Amino acid sequence: MKMLPALLGACGCIALGMAAAARLSAREKQLNAWEAALQHMEGEIQRGGAGLPRLFREAGAGQLPPLEQAAEIMETEPALSPEAMLSGLSWDPFLTETERETLEECLKGLFSPEPEAQLRSIGRAREQWAHFRQLSRECMERNTRLYTSLGWLAGAMVFILIC
Repeated sequence: MKMLPALLGACGCIALGMAAAARLSAREKQLNAWEAALQHMEGEIQRGGAGLPRLFREAGAGQLPPLEQAAEIMETEPALSPEAMLSGLSWDPFLTETERETLEECLKGLFSPEPEAQLRSIGRAREQWAHFRQLSRECMERNTRLYTSLGWLAGAMVFILIC
């Protein structure tokens, strides 16, 4: 009779450990998507490509809702200031406050009429993003196995204590 609660408790601990590891992986995926978006925007500006709404849509590519929201807001309310537009975006919960602020500054810089200023804004964001990615990669390497192992160990402990 004690076996079922022990097994359920163990499975719950294991699932929590794996979920924590999965969150780290999802964060890494999101940071990669933003890096690719910054790269895409830089390339388009260098080629003298599209306007901002199209640039945001293409850079977002279905993976970054804030960029797609920005494009939609710009198309429906073109007279809106960059600050007002950015305040209406729903940012990814995996981003830290510093990362979000970096992206906001970059997007504000894209509203400059000069391509050189736009490229400088993206260049600053990409430099900072490289640092963010390095910190995230180190955290992921260190903690993914830790969370998974802790989940298994806690599950084994719960199983032993209940049985």
